Parts: sequence; structure tokens; C-alpha cells
Amino acid sequence: MNRAREAIASRAADPGEALVRLDRIAESAAAADLDLDRASDDALEVLALACHGAPYAAQLIARDPTRLLAAAADPYLRREKPARVIAAEVNQAMAAPPGHITEEALFCRLREVRAREIIRLAARQLGLGTGAEVARELSHLADAALETALSHLGHILARDCGTPRTDDGHEPVLCVMGMGKLGGEELNFASDIDLIYVYSTDDGAAGRLTLHQYFSRLCTRLCAAIGEVTADGLVFRVDMRLRPEGQKGPIACSLASLERYYETWGRAWERQAWLKARPCAGSRELGAEILATLEPFIYPRSMSSAVITDVTSRTRDIQAEARVSPIDGGFDIKTGAGGIREIEFFVQALQMIHAGARPAVRSRNTARALDKLLFAGLITEAEHRTLTTAYWFLRHTEHVIQLDAGRQTQRLPTDPRALAALAGRLEFATPAAFEAALFAHTAQVAEIFATLSDEEPETPAEILALASGNLPPERERAILETLGFADPEAAHHMLVRARARPLSPFGAQRSGAAARIAPALLTELVRSPDPDLALATVLDLISRRRTDSAVWQLLDESRPLLRLMVSLFGTSVYLSKAFVAHPELIDVLVGLGGDRPRRDSASITAEIKRRAADRSDDDDDEEARWDAVAEIKTAHVLRIGLADIAGELSAAQVCGELSALADACLGEAYDLSAAAIAHRHGRAMDTATGHEAKIAIFALGKLGGRELGYASDLDLIFIYAGDGHSDGPRPLDNLTYMTRLAQRLMSGLRALRPAGRLYEVDTRLRPSGSQGLLVTSVAAWERYHRGEARLWERQALTKLRPVAGDPGLCARVFRAATHYVYGTAPGAGDRLAVPEIARAIRAMRERIERELVATGGGQIGGYDIKIGPGGLIDIEFAAQLMKLCHGHAHPALRQTSTTRALAEAARVGVLDGDIAALLVDGYWFLRRIEHRMRIVHDQPVHRLPAGGPELSKLARRLGYAQGAELRGAFAQISRDIR
Repeated sequence: MNRAREAIASRAADPGEALVRLDRIAESAAAADLDLDRASDDALEVLALACHGAPYAAQLIARDPTRLLAAAADPYLRREKPARVIAAEVNQAMAAPPGHITEEALFCRLREVRAREIIRLAARQLGLGTGAEVARELSHLADAALETALSHLGHILARDCGTPRTDDGHEPVLCVMGMGKLGGEELNFASDIDLIYVYSTDDGAAGRLTLHQYFSRLCTRLCAAIGEVTADGLVFRVDMRLRPEGQKGPIACSLASLERYYETWGRAWERQAWLKARPCAGSRELGAEILATLEPFIYPRSMSSAVITDVTSRTRDIQAEARVSPIDGGFDIKTGAGGIREIEFFVQALQMIHAGARPAVRSRNTARALDKLLFAGLITEAEHRTLTTAYWFLRHTEHVIQLDAGRQTQRLPTDPRALAALAGRLEFATPAAFEAALFAHTAQVAEIFATLSDEEPETPAEILALASGNLPPERERAILETLGFADPEAAHHMLVRARARPLSPFGAQRSGAAARIAPALLTELVRSPDPDLALATVLDLISRRRTDSAVWQLLDESRPLLRLMVSLFGTSVYLSKAFVAHPELIDVLVGLGGDRPRRDSASITAEIKRRAADRSDDDDDEEARWDAVAEIKTAHVLRIGLADIAGELSAAQVCGELSALADACLGEAYDLSAAAIAHRHGRAMDTATGHEAKIAIFALGKLGGRELGYASDLDLIFIYAGDGHSDGPRPLDNLTYMTRLAQRLMSGLRALRPAGRLYEVDTRLRPSGSQGLLVTSVAAWERYHRGEARLWERQALTKLRPVAGDPGLCARVFRAATHYVYGTAPGAGDRLAVPEIARAIRAMRERIERELVATGGGQIGGYDIKIGPGGLIDIEFAAQLMKLCHGHAHPALRQTSTTRALAEAARVGVLDGDIAALLVDGYWFLRRIEHRMRIVHDQPVHRLPAGGPELSKLARRLGYAQGAELRGAFAQISRDIR
């Protein structure tokens, strides 16, 4: 007990109470013959966190101390457990196929799984994870419990009453729609789960029961399985009041009756509830059909004045209800003034007004919706930062309150001793310090919430004075400092330079839209993520002669567009440079309010050809066609980057989009280069066959795996077939011909054009590297890989993918590469055995680390996302190791994608599933950081900032409340990967 007591005494704000909890657990542990002093360090940490900050979790441990050991041994103690893993664990806990356990056993086992998960999640909430992760995990636990219970109960009921069948002989299906916090994947520890049960049709029967009777019985039993309080507690409380007709309505309804109800009776608050609806159990296909059917109700395309009136009225109601101030006793974290409800309603009100016409702002999750509203220009960066920070502060407080006794409450304790204990669990030195922080957050939230019913506020006098340009320099610098500019001296000089442009919004001869927009532009600059950076970028935009009055007119007519542009300028140097260089790309920003579908390479290629046709009437105008490629590429990078920042694309989707864009640009670049060479030298001919000689272009590396990042180089190799010479007026031998074609393509990609450079190209992965020929004949390439290629070159070939050229030659080379990499089993012939491959790859990895990684002195800032310990190369080498060792026996492993190869390795059983999941999750975590750092800095940054403002900014841009949270997550994931 000594180690356990030391761990608790060093942490607890109320060591006496914590030690009482420990004593209760120790008694239970002794009865179960468990020695806590011999427990692992992880177990002691979970125990200390529970006894200090989560009395409810400590109570669950005291009832069964083995739960502590299970939580400590869970590989997901310090990282988010994926939904599929949670679902598998819940299913496994049933220990029987569906229908083969009693309802009593089902109830018991679901509650035991929940108890074990609550202990793990309590520890994660109190320091081993983040609030957002825990909310998702709790939601996925609810999903899995509902799914498992539905499956077992469905089998039991069908056995007892008869299998349900529709009139045409099909099996009807049920979907459980999660609403509220469950729908938004943001449950807390004592949340109700709001449900609506919908089945596919009333046409049919289940034995002697109608389908309505059958599904009503099934849903009643499902509510009991999840929400009924037994000797083992409950899983989640179930709330059915959001269903049609509320408590008076049937527990389940068919899709047809659901549609009729909302068409006839649907009210504004019900439309608001459906903003967060998500299929969480049962038939996902029916869930998708439900959402598609109700979309016109949830998201009407045109917004009536009645909706705005309703939003305003409801705002006043909420303000009237939230009378209790945070400085009064018993403040409610959820419903009090400036509490969670005001943040949620603020977000949903803006979605109700705008999401019908602007699908880009739709999101069930409050935090993600705030991101989308920011990048649709509907809220300012300051509002986004304030609401996001307050939301997670309030949610963490809510979780800790509920972990005190497991009760459904969000109210602060009124007893001074209990309030002091809560403040300690929240890591505040005194109750007064906690109350001050709480009041600061809620006051800011209440102020923003009040703007829902206010008219546009008047522009502050300081902004108007700055816009006039009539202030003395010292007064202007003082105002700029007050408004939040980090370097007011530099900001003053930038404004002076902007005024030197007579027709700019700040110039002496401004008029019309340019004159009107100056105060609004300054207001948005002050609200942007980085006012100094945003002002510098605006100055660059003003300095461009092509920034004509039409731009200012458009920005004057659309303040959300102005807000979005300035927010972009204060967020991303990389994307801002593209926009400033090409103000005509404002069309892309205008399109943010509508659908922004993902694009494939074929649709981008068609767009390039249309743009080329628009630019020139002459099909032979090569430069115009190259410019069209560059313009389209720049516009699409801006589109992808904005969608990335807005949270509409995952890291994997960003890579896929950028790779599809590169494929399209490469295809057009090849066509242009081949046509230009043929025009000058004719066609390269194969003397042996009399047919045209062929060339194939292959991608390797990130492009080969469709994992391209922002501004990534393209790893390419060129292979040709056919000896001979060209048939034009200036003939060339085929090697020279194909070399010039490749050189022309590379120079076209690298050329600096008005719309920017397309891509840098790296050809060092060709045979013999930089010393080898740029273009290799297929015979020489095959000969090299049969006899001379080294292990690292076989590694590189695992990501080989054809991207342009002759399809027949591409197929031939790809088959040959597959044979060289996978055709011979490890250890056969001259091939290295599996242990030798592993040692060689590890030695290669260690050499890279010795030569390229600067040591960070043990600090997190020393970690390099790409090549540091636990970085991307570790994961990529792990995937390549799997492919080289097992690809011969398992063709499914022959994926060019790193993460798909790892997933397949787990599926075929050559890699532990948890390890594969860790590596896949870690890969996309690191790529997301890499994407964001590149967007922000416009430099190939791979090193996480050690701390300070840069780390804090990066953390906020990645959804973390503080830099320490991001640093902790990065450190843990890096250690796990290594």
C-alpha cells in the first residue's frame, strides 16, 4: 500500500478523502487476493487519478478491483480507442453469438463493459487524454452497446414471436437515430442518450404481430437493456422525448409516418434537434435514407423570416432562463448564463439560418461546427477561439463534476468544502481562482451569445480613427497596440504604405466600395488569428496592380467573404500567397458557401482542358496550355487547403485530393511535352516492330502511395521501350528523344509561371540514382532489378504506380516490378530471409537517425515529425517491412498506400491488429500536423515547436485547447510508434 499512498498523497487536493477511497479499494483488493503495491505504474497512476479526481471511478474500482488492472493494461489508456475496437470489445464481452444469451446476462455484461470503460475514460479525462477524445469514446461506447443489444434482442424476439417479413418477403430493418450529444459524438459521463427509433415499413408482419407491434416491443426492450437501473447500475439513461409527438408518441415509427409527421407538424425546435441526428445502430442504409428524406425539412434552401424570428425569440428565452450568474452559488455549467447550452444554441442558430443554402457549415459536432462557421466567414476568429476554449473548459468541468458521484448534474456544489475539492480536481490552487476562470469564460460566451438578437454593432471609434488616416503616428501606434497588434511600429508603417496607394481602401483617392470597406477591413484584421500577419498580407494584396475595384466591390457586398479572406490571411502564409498572387481566385472563396465535392483526376483534367480552350483559340499555343495547368493547380490547392482548415477533409482525404490533382497535372504535362517533342522531331519509332516506341512514367514515394502533401516533390522514373530513331525532319535516336521528352516535362513542371510553379521533381530513385540515366530502357531496367538492385530499391518499388505514358508498357513494367519485389519468397535463392530483411531495414533506419536527426536534448521540440524517433519514417518502414516479408504469400499486402498495407497486414494475420491500428492512427495524426505546419508557414517544417506562442497557435489550429495538450499527445504517440 505504500506506493499507492505515495502516489495519491503527491497528487490529491484532499488527501484525506482520497486515502479513505484508497482504503476501501485496498480492502476489496485484499479480498480478491490482489497486492496493489505490486501493481504496474500505469495501474497506480489510474488509481491515483481515480481517488483524487474521480470518486465515482474509485467506487467502481472498489466494487471490483480487477477493473483497475483491466483499465491499466488497456493499450488505449493513453490514446483514443477507435470505434471499431470498442464495438469489438462489447461484442466479445457477450461471450455468445446473438440470441444465445438471456436478457439478464445481456444486461449484466453491458453494464460490466461500461464500468470498465468509465474507469479508463476517467483517467483519460483527468490527464491521460483530451476532453474531445473522451466525448467521442463515450459516444462510440453508446453506439456499440446499442448495436450489440439490438442484435441480441432482435434474435430473441424473432425466436419468440416470429421473424419479421415485409409483404414482398424481405426483412424489414430498424435504425436507431442518435440525437443531441450522442448524435454529435460529444457525450459526457452522465449524459442521457437521446434516441429516435425508425423502421423501414409498416407493410408486413412478425408472426401474429404487426411490424409496428414487433418493432415497438423490440425498442422497449432495447431501452431497458441500456437505460434500466439494475443491481449493476445502467449503461446510459435513455431519453425518447425527441421522437414525433414526444412522450405521447409511439416509441417507434415507420419512415413513411416519420416523413408525414415532419411535413405536417414539424416545428423549428424539432428541425434544430435533427441538425445533430446520426445513425448510431441498426441499419446505416436506412439511416442514410432517413436523413435524405428529411433533408428538405432540416435544411430548407430558402430561409423564411419566421425562422430568424424564432431564433431571436428562443435566444431571449434562454437568456431569461439563465438567470444564475457564475459567481452565485449552485451555478449550472450547462444552462447558466454563458454556459454550454448558449454555445451549442449559438452554433445551431447560425446553422439553422445558413446551412440550407451553405452545406459547408453543416456539422453535428459543436467544435467542428465552430471551425466550419469560422471558415464560412460567419464568425470571427476571436469568437471562434473564445467559444472553442470556453466550450472545452466547461465540458471538462462538467465531466469532473459528474465523476464525483456518477450523477447527472452540471451544477457547482454550494458547500465550500465540496467547491474547494472540485477546484483542486480541476488543478486550481483555490476556489477563487477557479471561479475567476469560470466567470471569464462565461462572460465572454454570454456576450457573443447576445449578438444573436442584436443588430450589427457600431464600429468602434478607434477603428474609425485608424481608417481615416488622420491620427498622429504616436497615437496610431498606441491604438494598434491596444487592438492586439504584436508589433505596432511595423503595423503603423504598413498602414502608411497602404495609404500611399491612392485607390486602396486606405488611400487618399479611395471612393465607393474601397472607401466603405476600410473600417470593416480593419475590424476583421483585429479579429483575425494573427493581425500582424493578416495586415502584411492585405498590404501585399493592395500592392498588386491587378487588385482592381471589382475585388473591393465584391468584399463590400459580402462581409462574410471579407471575414473569411482576412481569417485566411491570418492563418495560412501558404494559401495567402496563392490568393494574393491571383486575386481572381476569389471565385474559390465565393464557392465556400456551397457544396465543395471531392474531385478526382478525370474531372480536374477536364477542367484543365476547358481552361486551356478558354485561354487560347490556338490549339498549338503550348504556353497558354501550361499556364492553364498552373492556374487550375493553384486554384485546387487553395480549395483543398481551405477545406482542410475548415475541417471538411481528413488528413487522408487531403493526401488523396492532392495526389489526384498531381495525377491530372502530370497527365496534361505529359501530353504537352510529348506533342512538343513530336512536333520538332517526329515520332520515336521501334525499328524491330515498325511501330511507335513507348514511354511509361511511374510515381514512387508519397505520390506513388497517393499520400502527397502540400508542396511535396514528385518522385518519378521514366522507362521506354523500342530501339530506333524518330521519323521527323530532325531525327533523334530513341534514348535522346525520350530523355528530351522527360526533360521537357520536368522543366515544364518546374517553370515559374504567372500562376506559380507546378511541382519540383525528384528522379533519384531511378536505377543507379543520380549517376544513372534519366530515362532507362525497359530491358536495362529489368536487367538492373534482376541483378544489381539493393534492398532499399526494392523498398522503393513497393510504392511504384503508373501515372502517365503508354498503358501497355506501364502494365509490363508494373508486372515486372511486382515479380522483383514479391515473386520470390524471403530466404529462397539469393533473397534475404525475414530476420535479415528486418535487420537491414532497422540498420537503414538507425543510419538515417544518426545522420539526419539533430538531438533535441530529451525535449519534445527535438522531435522531427518525419525522421525523428516515432516519426513518419518509422511507420513507412514498418509497412514496407510487412510487404517485403509477407507480400509473397499475401497479395493483399501489395498496396502502395502505407496505411492500407498496414490494415491488410492486420487483416491477413501477419501484424497484431492493435499495433496496426496504432500505426495507422499515428500516421494520420502526424500527417495532419505536417499539413497544418506547411499551410501556416509556407516552409517544409517538420519539427514541432518546443513551446511558446508558436506551439499554442498550432495547437489551436489542430483543435487542442493548449500547446501542452498537443505536446503531450505528440510525445505519447511518438513513443507508442517507436
